Amino acid sequence: MPERYSHVRNFADFEAFTASLHGYDIELQQLDRGRFRARSQQVVSGAVLLSHFIASRRLEVQGNSPANLRTFGIPTAQCQHFIWRDQPSDGNTIQVYRDVTELEMVTQPFFEAIDLSIPEDTLNNQCQTLGLPELDVIIGNAEMLTCHPEDMRTLRHSLFRVCQTLSHAPALISTTGMQYEIEYELPRLLLKALCSAEPNKRRSRPLKKQLALRKAVDYIRTNTNSPITLNALCQVTQVSARTLQHAFLEHFGLSPKAYLRVQRLNDTHKELFASNPLDARVADVAHRQGFWHMGQFAFDYKRLFGELPSKTLRKTSNQFS
Repeated sequence: MPERYSHVRNFADFEAFTASLHGYDIELQQLDRGRFRARSQQVVSGAVLLSHFIASRRLEVQGNSPANLRTFGIPTAQCQHFIWRDQPSDGNTIQVYRDVTELEMVTQPFFEAIDLSIPEDTLNNQCQTLGLPELDVIIGNAEMLTCHPEDMRTLRHSLFRVCQTLSHAPALISTTGMQYEIEYELPRLLLKALCSAEPNKRRSRPLKKQLALRKAVDYIRTNTNSPITLNALCQVTQVSARTLQHAFLEHFGLSPKAYLRVQRLNDTHKELFASNPLDARVADVAHRQGFWHMGQFAFDYKRLFGELPSKTLRKTSNQFS
């Protein structure tokens, strides 16, 4: 018998949030200050996976969507602008997840979206029934599509209605009507919206600035425990300090120096969350991440995450008890 369920969970830590997501392999970095809060709902009906997310903080998201499924991201009507694979979106687009490309985005606080993951065969069978071309012909090489407003409104309304209904009455997932809605009607509405779409005109930053940003971020991530200066980043990227500053602010809302500090604080958070509190010491973890002034480290950590590093470490007690 096909698997069917609807699970809703609330989170106060992004490591717990990412670990809970069925099918996804993603990593989050918190970019702005404040306590993290998130809610996820995942619905499985037959071979279709519906994933509804809302997160309170501005995040850098990287990773992969569910394997062997074609996944499409549909921001809710309340969603603010975000960056998807170097392309800005005003929230009125459908994001195309592909096996050959990583999930890569920067969100704003209280980002909310619903991902629809469906086997390609299911979608192509629907296309045949509806007299449409196959899926790859419809979407081409697009990574983001702007659909007709009415089709987007109808798709969003149906997705949100299904999520809300199952959030309050998860047992309805076993009814024929709900199964039909998820396994046939939602794919049909998705295809209708995709057929009305035009590939988003790329409005990404100039190629030189884009390449410089990627080089700088890669350098920061591979040298997190080493001293890194703005001059060093300029040498690596072969652009001016002004160009690099502008690229980071445009993409992350942070200067290169602030991004480096946030990256190291996130790495510290990950290590603390994964550590056994009976064995680990906050100071040892902080030192491994390049923090030596413990008073300043604790201040910066609490300012970013809304809690002391010792509290993050204590959160892991249940994993090792």
